[in-house]
Amino acid sequence: MKKRVFIIIAFIVLFIISLFVGVSNKVSIKSLLNGNHEAWNLFLSSRMPRTVVIVLTASSLSIAGLIMQTISRNKFISPSTVGTTDAAALGVLIGYLIFSNQNIYIRFIFAFTFALVSSFIFINLINKIKFKNIIYIPLIGLMFGGLLSAITSIIAYETNMLQVISSLRVGTFAHIGVLNSRILIILIPPLILSFIYAAKFNIVGVGEEFATNLGVNYKRVLYVGLVLTSIISAASFLVVGPLPFLGLIIPNIVTLYLGNNVKKNLIDVALFGSVFVLLNDIFSRIIIFPYEMSVGFTMGVTGAIIFLFLIFRQVKRNG
Repeated sequence: MKKRVFIIIAFIVLFIISLFVGVSNKVSIKSLLNGNHEAWNLFLSSRMPRTVVIVLTASSLSIAGLIMQTISRNKFISPSTVGTTDAAALGVLIGYLIFSNQNIYIRFIFAFTFALVSSFIFINLINKIKFKNIIYIPLIGLMFGGLLSAITSIIAYETNMLQVISSLRVGTFAHIGVLNSRILIILIPPLILSFIYAAKFNIVGVGEEFATNLGVNYKRVLYVGLVLTSIISAASFLVVGPLPFLGLIIPNIVTLYLGNNVKKNLIDVALFGSVFVLLNDIFSRIIIFPYEMSVGFTMGVTGAIIFLFLIFRQVKRNG
C-alpha cells in the first residue's frame, strides 16, 4: 500500500511538471490564474493533450506488456520484442502504398491488422518450440521483428517511401495536439477489457491444461489478449512512434516487488509506466533546452540500463 501511495504521489508531481515544461514561458500558474488568453490556448491545445497522451500511451503499453508476458509465460516478451511494433510499421507502409491519401483511421486498420497477424504467428511459433528458455524466446522474437523491419525497409526503399518510415520510427510527443491524438480514444476499450479479463489472463498464464480444468476457454482468452495488445500497439505507434523497453521493463519491475497477480498489478503497472515515460519526456525537454530530444532515444538509454539489470538478475538467480 505504501509503495502505491509513493507511485501516486510521483505520478501527480510529474504530471503537473509536464504541464508547465516547454519552450514557451507564457504558460505558468500565474498566467493561467490571471486568465491570460494566449496561455490558456497553449495550455489546452498543446500542454494538456501532450501530457494526457503520455499517460494514456504509457499506461496502455505497460499493461499490454504485462498481458503478453502473462499469456506467453515469459518475462522478457513485450510488443516491442516479438515484432508487433515492427509489423505495425509494415502495415502503415502497405496502407500508404494502397491508399496514398489515407487518414489516420485507415492507417490504424492496416497497422492493427498486421500487428495482430504478427502476434498470432509468433505465439503459434513459440508454442511449437519445445525448448522454451526464458532468454531464448525473446531472442527469437527480436529476430522475427528484425526480419519484419528489414522487409519494411526494402519495400520502402524500392517505393521511395524511406522518409515516411523514418518518421514513424522516431518516438516523440513533440507533435501531439488535440486533433492528431483523437485516435487514442480507441485505447480506452482495451484498457477496460484488460481489467475485465485480468483474472482469466492470470489463469491462462499457468497453462492450457490448468485453465481448461477451471472452465476457462484457453484459446479464447489467449486471442482476446493478442487482440488487445495489437490494438494498443498499433494506435500508440501511429500517434507517438516506438517507445522502447516500456512494455518490457515496467511489468518486470512491478511484479518483482508485488508478485505475479495480473488483476492486482494492473493499476500499479499503469501508474509506474506513466511515471517512467513522464520522467523521460521531461528530461528530453530540458536536456538541450530550448530544443527537444526524442523521448524514444532517452527511453532507449534508460530502458536498456534497466533491462540489462533485469537480465543479469535473472541469470544470477538461475545460475
